[in-house]
Amino acid sequence: MRALSAVIVALMLCACAGGGTSRTDAGTEGHLTLAELVAKNQSKVAQLSVGMSKKDVISLMGTQTSKTRDGVVNNPWTVETMAGKDGAQYEALYYITRVNQPFTPVRKSLATAIVLKSGKVVAWGENALDRYK
Repeated sequence: MRALSAVIVALMLCACAGGGTSRTDAGTEGHLTLAELVAKNQSKVAQLSVGMSKKDVISLMGTQTSKTRDGVVNNPWTVETMAGKDGAQYEALYYITRVNQPFTPVRKSLATAIVLKSGKVVAWGENALDRYK
């Protein structure tokens, strides 16, 4: 009986010993790790240009997801619409471009906003949306 208990404890410890960065820890097949999604988004942001259509942005950035301990991180992570100070409608697509610290949730400060006006890119970056509010 002792031997069986020791084997069960050993199996449980092995199951819990995995690190937080492997693909299997990230989630099911088809999901990227958060670090992979961040690296992909960082390289794609460098290819943006003013005047790109929303369709072109989504095609360039992709729609792959990451599964974290807090849930699924979509790409784009979130989308906001607002009326600008000039009265025009703006849309901001937020893409995660920085990895969160351990034990902290994914939040807007980790994202890069791509700002669209009339469906075309007008700006992107940390404070891009502030220019139009």
